[in-house]
Order: sequence, then C-alpha cells, then structure tokens
Amino acid sequence: MARFTNPVPQYLDGAGNPLVNAKLTFFASGTTTEIITYADELETIPNANPILLGSDARVPSAWYSGSARVVLTADDLTTGQCGVQIWDRDPVGGENDAGDFALWVTTIDYDLNDIVEGSDNKFYKSLANGNQGNDPTVSPSAWEQINFLGVYNSNKSYSIGDVAQTTDGNTWASQINSNIGNDPSIDSGSNWLPAVSGVAVPEVATLETRTTTVIPQTGGGALTALRVNELQDTDTYTLPLANSVLVNQFIDIELPDEFKTFEPIVSRSGSDTISYSGGTDTSITFDGGFSVPLRLTSDGVSDWRI
Repeated sequence: MARFTNPVPQYLDGAGNPLVNAKLTFFASGTTTEIITYADELETIPNANPILLGSDARVPSAWYSGSARVVLTADDLTTGQCGVQIWDRDPVGGENDAGDFALWVTTIDYDLNDIVEGSDNKFYKSLANGNQGNDPTVSPSAWEQINFLGVYNSNKSYSIGDVAQTTDGNTWASQINSNIGNDPSIDSGSNWLPAVSGVAVPEVATLETRTTTVIPQTGGGALTALRVNELQDTDTYTLPLANSVLVNQFIDIELPDEFKTFEPIVSRSGSDTISYSGGTDTSITFDGGFSVPLRLTSDGVSDWRI
C-alpha cells in the first residue's frame, strides 16, 4: 500500500493565502480512471475522490495501491472561475518517491523487492508487501541483505568481507577494515585474498596441477592417481586402490623414450583387477621396448580399465 507524500505541507496561492476550495483528484497512473484512496493504511476508511483540502489547504492522509496520477484544482478568486487546474502530476506517491537504495524509513510501507539502505550502510531487499516498521538490519524475516560486485577502486575504503573485482576479472575479499589503496592484484595477501574460502585455496591449487604434474617414479612403490607417473627404471610399482578415487577418474602412467629399454611392472592393489580387451589381469609389464603412455580409468570400486 502506497501513501501520497505531500511535496509541501500546505497549498498556497501567489499571495501566500491557502487555495480556496482546493481539491486533489486521484487517477490510476497514466489514465483518467479515478481510484479510491483511504485515510488509513489498512484500507478501512475510504476517502472521497476528489479530496477536499479544507480552508487551510492541507492534505489529509491518502493511501492507495500502486502508483497514481494526481490533479490539484482550486477556485480563482480573481476571475471567479471555479475548479481551475493548478498542476497535474504523474506518477506520484508511494514508497518509490524515496527511490530504491534510499535510507530505510520506519513510516514507509515497502513492497516486495523494494531495495533500501540500512543504518549499517548495507543494502536490503524487501521479502513481502506491506513491509513497514521492520528495521532491515535486525529483521531477516522481512528483509534480505544483498551485495553488489563492484570493480576495485583505489579511492574506496573497503571493510572486512567486501568483495571487489579487478580488471583482470578476478574477485577478491578484503581481509581488513579501512582497506584503501591496496591493489588486490599485487597484494601480498595481508589485505586481500581470493574471494573463495581460504580453506579451499590449497585444494583449488592441487586440482589445477593434478593432470599437468609429472611425478618421476624410481625405486618402485605406490603410484599416484590423478597425476602423470613417469616410470624411469625397471622396478615394480603399485596402482592405488580403485575405490580411492571417484568413478571415471584416472591415473596416467608413462614410460618415456629415454627409459624404454627398462621393463617396469605395474601391479594392482589388494584384490583389484585391471581390465583390457582380452579380460582382466593383475599386472602390466612394459616389455615392448617402446615409449608407452597409458591411462587407466577407475570404476570407483575395484577395477582399473585400460
């Protein structure tokens, strides 16, 4: 429910006197269709339309739904003409007179998705119509806090948790209050960190290097899944358990040309199997005298397939 906001407390003529027989007529915005206004927010006391302002030319309470067009008329004592139009305004009234992103006002009745600024300098979106008197900073059932991703500005002071984007497209989270003049893209990490959970940063780095990192393997032992295992001697190596990785994840095993004269062996772990076109086996022997790359894919349970 919107409320007509009086631009002035009293309508006066050029001589400073209250307009005579001043009236406000309310129409649906953009039309000549009159609408009903109410003296109360709950719409229980309808006003007459037009609303007669009285001898003091002051505007009483006028509540209505949506936006409205309002026409002010009054008598012209000089010409004796009655009902002269003073102005015609469209649209007027309602919570949007204050504008989205304006400071929250306890007396305004906000509608669904209206956006305001709280006393904590943060922005909130209304979760319902008829949202009045609910301080957004302490009313999560009535307001949703929202954030905006801005581009880093060296003139702005950032608070802890503020997120900014640099021109290279990366996003950063401020680690301190009063964070000003510290370019995130060249920061040491004391003022800014990537806008991802700090706990996950090592994991992200690991994921990025898994399939591009070569592990030279000598002396036998366990191979590493999700990496490139480069065999460099003739020892025996062991696959990780197939259930140690997710289904359809893999391990790469290579015998480079430099070491092709060796005949290393790769064996299963536990009771796992190694599947190939001819069936299953328990080991692989590199004995062809050729440089060989292999990729084995896990079924996530007990088998590696070539």
